[in-house]
Amino acid sequence: MLNIFFIILSYLLGSFPSGHIITKLSVQKDILEIGWRKTSGSNVFKNIGIWQGALTGLLDILKGYLAVRLAQYYGQPDSIQVLCGVAAVVGHNWSLFLKFNGGRGIGTFGGALYAFSPVVFKFSLIPFLLLGIIWNLSIGTIVMLVLVFYWGNKFGLSNSVGQLVQLSLLPIFLKRLSPIKELKDPAVRRKVLLNRLIFDDDFYKDWRIKRIVKKLTKN
Repeated sequence: MLNIFFIILSYLLGSFPSGHIITKLSVQKDILEIGWRKTSGSNVFKNIGIWQGALTGLLDILKGYLAVRLAQYYGQPDSIQVLCGVAAVVGHNWSLFLKFNGGRGIGTFGGALYAFSPVVFKFSLIPFLLLGIIWNLSIGTIVMLVLVFYWGNKFGLSNSVGQLVQLSLLPIFLKRLSPIKELKDPAVRRKVLLNRLIFDDDFYKDWRIKRIVKKLTKN
């Protein structure tokens, strides 16, 4: 019963709607109606403000970290620690407090990963950020997940980090497909499906660095 308690607690931690609350308090808007309609720190950062996005990202990471760290502190086995991390990701993506809307789960996944291995977190974060600057964060996410799995096995953490990646793939990529009802149109289904899975958007986005250069040259 104690195992179940920690998993439920982790889901509730993940469900805490950081981006939604910060946006409401700072600009009195609903982040679920803005940008790509998710509570992710990147959406808040781009469409609301720098400090709001940074704070949202930090809180999202903290949710995943606390979920795993509490299970570790109270001596729960690796399997339960992993499930707590995944439950926090699920809670973030489908928040109990937002009628099961939410974010993308990457920040919360990163927090859970950090609780298991700060070294693997750091090794995987650098390429994620570089690709985010050069190309886009969606591609960076895919590469990061592959690297986390690789480094986890390399450091003998397949029972924790490796399982965390495997079990988090479904909620992370399933969220990329939302809102799923928009995929019912057979005329756009295949194209949108691929774009959402790869680029986390309905349309292919050019290299971010090219967009930045174009913007700078215009100015």
